[in-house]
Amino acid sequence: MERVKIRTRDRYEVLIGRNITDEAVKMLLPNGKHIVLIWDEAVPSQYVAELGNALEEAGKEVMACAVQGGEDAKSIESFQNICGLLSDFSMARTDTIIGIGGGTVTDLAGFIASTYKRGLDLCEIPTTLIGAADAAIGGKNALNLGGRKNIIGTFYQPSLVLVDTKYLDTLPDETFAEGCSEVIKYGFLGDPDLIMMLEARPLTENRRDSAYLEEILKRCIKLKAYFVVEDERDNGIRNILNFGHTLGHAIETQSSYRIHHGEAVAMGMALITRAAENRGLAERGTYTRLINLLEKHDLEWRCPYNLNVLLSHVAEDKKIRDGYINLVIPRRAGECTLKGMTDEELRTFLDVRK
Repeated sequence: MERVKIRTRDRYEVLIGRNITDEAVKMLLPNGKHIVLIWDEAVPSQYVAELGNALEEAGKEVMACAVQGGEDAKSIESFQNICGLLSDFSMARTDTIIGIGGGTVTDLAGFIASTYKRGLDLCEIPTTLIGAADAAIGGKNALNLGGRKNIIGTFYQPSLVLVDTKYLDTLPDETFAEGCSEVIKYGFLGDPDLIMMLEARPLTENRRDSAYLEEILKRCIKLKAYFVVEDERDNGIRNILNFGHTLGHAIETQSSYRIHHGEAVAMGMALITRAAENRGLAERGTYTRLINLLEKHDLEWRCPYNLNVLLSHVAEDKKIRDGYINLVIPRRAGECTLKGMTDEELRTFLDVRK
């Protein structure tokens, strides 16, 4: 079992391994009486039942709340419904919420834990590659509102994140491939060796190799931990984790979330990298290397939407401050930088005319 320490103000660990959930949770959870499992109904129910039984054997009272994953999970209605169930279950501030699912479900669980009675203990168990490599780590939790993604949110660190690779076995191939976009993102942000590993052994073809998968996840999580610790509240350098996300979120919104997060990020990375190379900001060959890697991992990178349409969504991005958005621009495979741009500068960079 691998351990990655997240040295934020509220320190915690990410545990990475196979078949580690039941024992790790019993060993590391605090002394509260009640535990609520907020789980994605796409996760095999036997896993949830096994975890619930293990916790009950340890003397806990357990309630399971199933939610349908996807962006609809991150709604005010979901939040209200589950808070009502927590009240009925007599949850106290010493009790614990465990989020079990992909990024949307761990976001929902984290938001509830951060707000119900001003804060409950939180454990996250990501069950998708996007969740394991990225979404469940770092303490950002959010709900959507009126079609706008992540517009209501909190910063609230979990006490523990368990990355148990047994959950990833159940993912459909297309869902696993979608998660590879976030893994590729980390390579381009600051790990050239990770890029070479993925080029030599695409993760989609080697997902059953537990040791290889755990090594890939450890690299992503360590890199994310570095930026989170440097900038826990996302006011500066942590923005660099948004490579591909500025346009990616716009693509998701324009598609009414029919294009899922990972694929939208792949499209966003491709658009930004092409523009960066055309403008002489990225080393020649960076774009080709990115596209080849996306294609090796069965990711669609061609955006179906007009950039003018996407930029109308970017104008509402919560990361815009004082009229500037921090755009993540690759310099080469393994190195990115932040560049503040106005709307007009972004249009010029992308060669988009009003």
